[in-house]
Amino acid sequence: MTRIAFIDYFPTHYRIGLYEAIARRADADFFFFSDERERWWNPRLALGDSNAFNEVALRRYRVAGESFMPGAARRILAHRYDAVIKSPNGRVMLPMVYGAARASGTGFVLWTGMWMHPETAFHRMSRPLMEGIYRGAGAIVAYGEHVRRFVLETPGVEPAKVFVAGQAVRPDRFEKIVHAENPERPEILYVGQFVERKGLSYLLDAFDGLSDTSATLRLVGSGTDEGVLRDRIAANPRIELVGHRSQDELPEDLARARCLVLPSITTNVDKEPWGLVVNEAMHAGIPVVVTDAVGAAAGGMARDGRNGFVVPERDPAALSTALRRLVTDAELAARLGAAGREDAAEFHYERMADAFLAAAELASANGRRAGR
Repeated sequence: MTRIAFIDYFPTHYRIGLYEAIARRADADFFFFSDERERWWNPRLALGDSNAFNEVALRRYRVAGESFMPGAARRILAHRYDAVIKSPNGRVMLPMVYGAARASGTGFVLWTGMWMHPETAFHRMSRPLMEGIYRGAGAIVAYGEHVRRFVLETPGVEPAKVFVAGQAVRPDRFEKIVHAENPERPEILYVGQFVERKGLSYLLDAFDGLSDTSATLRLVGSGTDEGVLRDRIAANPRIELVGHRSQDELPEDLARARCLVLPSITTNVDKEPWGLVVNEAMHAGIPVVVTDAVGAAAGGMARDGRNGFVVPERDPAALSTALRRLVTDAELAARLGAAGREDAAEFHYERMADAFLAAAELASANGRRAGR
């Protein structure tokens, strides 16, 4: 059985099923290095808990605002594992773990959802390091085909070592939803952060174009742009800003919605890696309207005309047209939603685990060859 060290920043609720699937099929230790004080940490994000995988709790340290866990690197150096899996997060942790894996001949698997390289000064400076890790990793697990294509743009990366693990969520809470929408006032639902990269200003512009319909817009989430959003929608009674809702409450929100919208845009820092709320909506039988800057669309889950609509980013007119089709045609929405539920079933944790375990085996073999 392959011995794996899986290193992640923290055990978010939507990753627990993946950890459990891997633990059932490999001898795996899980390390979570974040102390939840990073500037990007959302304290309202639910953390998961499970006794079905082995979490190794080691001391965390901080430097320059970054958490790291040197004990995990020491275990790798002690040859405790055949392979280590690490995502790009952690400016200290990533090079530390990668260096320990290379030094010990342990297979290194990079798990990445990046499909653009950020354009900040730091990221421009670190790009050669990141591309070196793409080339040097024994294997790479990509969020979807969109990420695989991006990774293969780096010269020297062998296609055979890049595996695809389409993102998944636990479906049971969403598959049981009993729809209770008001057909007289079809509701458009947004769930996510209130930040620039989510493209909410374009969504509000698009919704302005639906003033001749009875549609309403419900905004669920929180974030730095909440004050700006409240000011903009204050005079529109057809838009409701709900604020944060727990995962347990989300099925209720989906049950009343005609469709889900995710209008994400590309910024110089980020591009939506996936958008797991798309999975949740599709499991619930809700059609989705997303932009082409959403990973779930670029990665092949959200499909234009099949389970919803995919529109160009930063295009309020196209977004408004897609939303109009769904809020004015309940039969179309039901048909696309049913197709979405069928398509979402293909994205599950066991399929993700298949990709990780295959990548770990290949990386382990590559690590052994490099250590000879």
